[in-house]
Amino acid sequence: MSGTPFLFASRRWCLVWALALAAPWACADETEMRVMTFTLHAPQAKSVEILGDFNQWQSGMTPLAGPDETGRWRVGLTFPAAMRRIEYIYWVDGAHRQVDPDQPVVSDGFSGENNVAVLP
Repeated sequence: MSGTPFLFASRRWCLVWALALAAPWACADETEMRVMTFTLHAPQAKSVEILGDFNQWQSGMTPLAGPDETGRWRVGLTFPAAMRRIEYIYWVDGAHRQVDPDQPVVSDGFSGENNVAVLP
């Protein structure tokens, strides 16, 4: 440990501190969780998934079930209680992004929009 500050004596602790500072919810107590249901009306879609900052915007990770008899697709997701805000979009038929017109939107920084949810 010569010449190394005590807090960052090992790479593992350095990673733990980096995660805690960058994403406070990463170190949240797992017993404090919230469930949020996401729905999208897309009766003609063959597949719908949700991409967001909670899954690193990766396709194939969070599909929605549906459509139901009203044309709605839905999924319930669990988030740590410390997570207060998420940005997301729906990825429809593996080909195009779609925001939910019934939910708030914010700029995505690339001339598009993302839905935003503030968790209770």
